[in-house]
Amino acid sequence: MTLNEIRYDFIISAMKMILMGTGTSQGVPVIGCSCDVCTSPHTQDKRMRCSAYIENATNYVPGNDGTIPFPTTNLLIDCGPEFRIQALRTKITRLDAVLMTHSHADHAHGLDDLRVFSHTMSAPDPAYNLSAMSETEQKIKKRQDARICCMYKKETLGRGIPIYANTNTLKDLRFRFDYVFRPHHLGGGIPKFNLLDCTGFSVEKPISIGSISAVPIPMIHGQLKSSGWLLEDKNSGRAIAYLTDCNFISEDSLSILDAFKGRIDHLVIDGLRIEPHSSHCTFKEALAYADRICATHTWLTHFTHNLFHTEIQEYLTDALVSFPNLKKIVDGGGSVAPGYDGLVLETIA
Repeated sequence: MTLNEIRYDFIISAMKMILMGTGTSQGVPVIGCSCDVCTSPHTQDKRMRCSAYIENATNYVPGNDGTIPFPTTNLLIDCGPEFRIQALRTKITRLDAVLMTHSHADHAHGLDDLRVFSHTMSAPDPAYNLSAMSETEQKIKKRQDARICCMYKKETLGRGIPIYANTNTLKDLRFRFDYVFRPHHLGGGIPKFNLLDCTGFSVEKPISIGSISAVPIPMIHGQLKSSGWLLEDKNSGRAIAYLTDCNFISEDSLSILDAFKGRIDHLVIDGLRIEPHSSHCTFKEALAYADRICATHTWLTHFTHNLFHTEIQEYLTDALVSFPNLKKIVDGGGSVAPGYDGLVLETIA
């Protein structure tokens, strides 16, 4: 399915999330590793660093000519070092905002590549005289105008692309990307970031981005405060929860998700491996949280190279006997499965 086909679906259908990466901080295959998983020929065993892209039908009023300038709201969750590759594969052409879980390198070190989305672009100037240009200049000018028309946003980006994150993440991003915020000469390809603290938002006061309401879910990732994200389609009220890089979710945070029980079509949750880890959920810890949240479909993410995709699925299927809510959901047509790069998740229209 091409992105154009996906976008057409959005206009008449539902919110979609594409898992652009489902691997742990080293990715899979791991550099220099020749284990069976790293050398697997199967595409579902190839995992880039974790990131997700969301598109949803907007509520734009058509213009006088009947067209809708941008028929989707486009969001990104995290921006790791492979973002450029992921964006090209997913054919991302514009973004309305970025939602960050935390500032570790595997989730943040692709932010510089947002420069193409972060600058307000001027509309084409219709006053130039094509006849005064050479044939080559005319071709170049027409190509430039076509590119600007494709990316031009009527609602200006102002200070840069909005990036929502918790307080400690914003502080870290300012340090890691200090060159973005220092005075600098024109040129040099500097992105523009509008850093926004998400800690003051809640179910009662969500972040409103186009046709999506976003609610941050406070979590703990080892000794670090991270943010999960609950995304609600304003058109349908259906939701997707994205909870990666955590080993503890508090009762207060779970109660936020409880408020959406019955409306969460997909839960994407951190499940690193079978064995315990100091900053990530094990498979069973992830399943325990999923058993509480009760999404129709649960997808684990952030995998190591310990197991094949098929082995993770076998483990999860066998473990369901210990999680009655999940088993009931699966018996009723839901699913519990490992995510994989390129997986498209769609809410109920």
